[in-house]
Amino acid sequence: MPFTLYANAERVVVISGIGKAAMAGAVAYAMAWFRVERLPVLVNLGIAGHCHAELGTLFLAHKVIDHETDRCFYPQLPFDVPCATHSIKTVGKPCSDYAEDVLVEMEAAGFYEIAVKCSSSELIQVIKIISDNTASPITAINESTVAVSITSQLSVVDAVLKQLISMRKQTLMGGLQHPILAKYRLTVSSSLKLTALLQRWYLLKGTEFDGVAANAGNAKELIRWLETQLDETAFYL
Repeated sequence: MPFTLYANAERVVVISGIGKAAMAGAVAYAMAWFRVERLPVLVNLGIAGHCHAELGTLFLAHKVIDHETDRCFYPQLPFDVPCATHSIKTVGKPCSDYAEDVLVEMEAAGFYEIAVKCSSSELIQVIKIISDNTASPITAINESTVAVSITSQLSVVDAVLKQLISMRKQTLMGGLQHPILAKYRLTVSSSLKLTALLQRWYLLKGTEFDGVAANAGNAKELIRWLETQLDETAFYL
């Protein structure tokens, strides 16, 4: 196999290797191999450097910056975040310049760019553990210290995964089977759009619709109402 895989009935771990291209290939390979039907939970767990953050500290990404293209991605965090969050910059080669207050690594942008094509952004997260800083540079990284750092944070990683899995289940049970889908005569495109909006509603709000939505005169009115409500929904980083 081009990538090493570890799997059970619920979870898959793919060892991508270093770099954006390797990461993008690993995500695409795993998605093709396991063929998750809808809305997979996708998490990039890896290491990163920072100017002063303590070695072994865990962060969730609230912004991912591709240094080579200047593209930015913004993971949404509509759940109880069990750790600090930070911006991440993905670079094309190992970097020992800690001038900016960002986490520096080599995979997150490649991961997110492919992952967002396969799932909803609320179910796509980047988790990084600090492996180097100005006091302990990148040349000091070795396999054993990385293994210790990751092992010490597995309980936090598992807490994030459980929340994401729970959100996915609620979304599939609520959005895809909601009786409101049977209320209107829907074209294929309207059905797909309404289903996507329902999925986002349950991810961001986790509640039933109120009377305004239920009394929409037709599918177009309901879609417009949902889009307005979701655009106005605040989520916190």
